[in-house]
Amino acid sequence: MGNRLLLVALCWSALVLGGAFGSAAFAAPKKTILVNGIAATVGKALITVQDAYFFRALQRFRDGDASPLKPEVGEELRRTVRKIIFEEMVEEEMKSLKLEEKTSPSEIAGLLHKGQSRARDRQLAAILSHFGKAESAANEVLARSLAVDKFMQRKVETLTPIVTQADVERYIKQNQARFRADDIEKLKPNIVMLLKKERTQKGLEEWLRFLREKYGVTNYLDG
Repeated sequence: MGNRLLLVALCWSALVLGGAFGSAAFAAPKKTILVNGIAATVGKALITVQDAYFFRALQRFRDGDASPLKPEVGEELRRTVRKIIFEEMVEEEMKSLKLEEKTSPSEIAGLLHKGQSRARDRQLAAILSHFGKAESAANEVLARSLAVDKFMQRKVETLTPIVTQADVERYIKQNQARFRADDIEKLKPNIVMLLKKERTQKGLEEWLRFLREKYGVTNYLDG
């Protein structure tokens, strides 16, 4: 289980930082703070800059960041928009497959009101007030993120290949200059993980390209 979760994290990191989402330069200067506007579309769904700010503020709040309302610019904003696009596509695909990843109200409440801290409650109230949102809107954003995370853990498992001894030996032979003979046996588990990660990421990138075409994605920040 630990290795599978690590694989999920590694693949997701590679994808959100670029990968299948692309890494074209954003036309606006790096330090420009966008107030609002359409950042992306997924089919008929619009994703605005304010949606991205709200999404990121909730993610920061969930992770215990002391400054959840800190504005994002440049690549940080583009990463957030890519993640929203990703969640929107996956949610649509889950609907098309009639798959539902259940998220209980207690899970959401646990994220929003962790530890019953008055400071956190005040921080959440400040976020909701800043964006003019009700707590139900925060519930919806976090519930989707949790559902997509659960679905993706299963998806990565279906894409994770079996790496054989022959695959490992072939990799070692192709990269002989990188290894010392007395280290090869110790490094074999790492090579297996590396090959799994590379092949799984390739499978995810192909799947995400399929989803982008299927659901008609346009990301205005990536160009």
